[in-house]
Amino acid sequence: MFTGDSGNKQRKDEKMKITIIGCQGAYPDQNQATSGYLIETENVRVLLDCGCGVISQIQNYILLEELDAVVITHYHPDHCSDLGCLQYASMILMQFGKRKKPLAVWGPGENERLSYGEYCTGNSYLEEDVFQIGDLVFASQKNVHDILSYAIRVEDRKGSSLVYSGDTGYYEDLSKFAEGTELFLCECSLYNWQKGKTPGHMCAEETGMAAKNAKAKKLCLTHLPPYGNRQQLLEEVGHKYQGELVLASSGMIFRQ
Repeated sequence: MFTGDSGNKQRKDEKMKITIIGCQGAYPDQNQATSGYLIETENVRVLLDCGCGVISQIQNYILLEELDAVVITHYHPDHCSDLGCLQYASMILMQFGKRKKPLAVWGPGENERLSYGEYCTGNSYLEEDVFQIGDLVFASQKNVHDILSYAIRVEDRKGSSLVYSGDTGYYEDLSKFAEGTELFLCECSLYNWQKGKTPGHMCAEETGMAAKNAKAKKLCLTHLPPYGNRQQLLEEVGHKYQGELVLASSGMIFRQ
């Protein structure tokens, strides 16, 4: 059982740390979670998306009161369904003195959905917005999905970057947005035989093409389908992208 770090938010490791909390699309397998990615620096901890099972899983890595902010890419349940429970947690933890300040919650509009009394502060971002959380700078780009949805780029003060595609179909500007990133967390919802069958999502070769054109240094396939042999995705993506390639899994950690 994780016992935390006695409330000491400063990490000795100065590198940006990214932990995969959940990586499955639509619904999670047993003991897993849908989209959720924990980003940590020396002085801030931010959760990128908060899907089904994420609040349970994240407690394997940090205490809930140690979380500074949440950034939601869009309002489909597999990306935000645990937000309500996290808002309850923020309330209870503040009432008992374990949490000292409100949780900052960022999302594409709908501030009333993001805010929760004095316990969670809602903040809106729009297309091509740039906003800062601690020592991290976030940029947004509207992507291609069936509801309003964004890709997110995150950079630390040393210039290290990660780009998260969010849920999206293929579009050329995604590669420009992700250009040169150290880590590209890119959705890979479909096998190649499913290309075009689910608008607003990418098949493996499209994911590979997006990463290739971005010249991403490392590609992590995420938002994985809840069926089939997921190892096959690596082979299919590899026909387009020849850089460092991994399949996301819960607990996977990147430092950069």
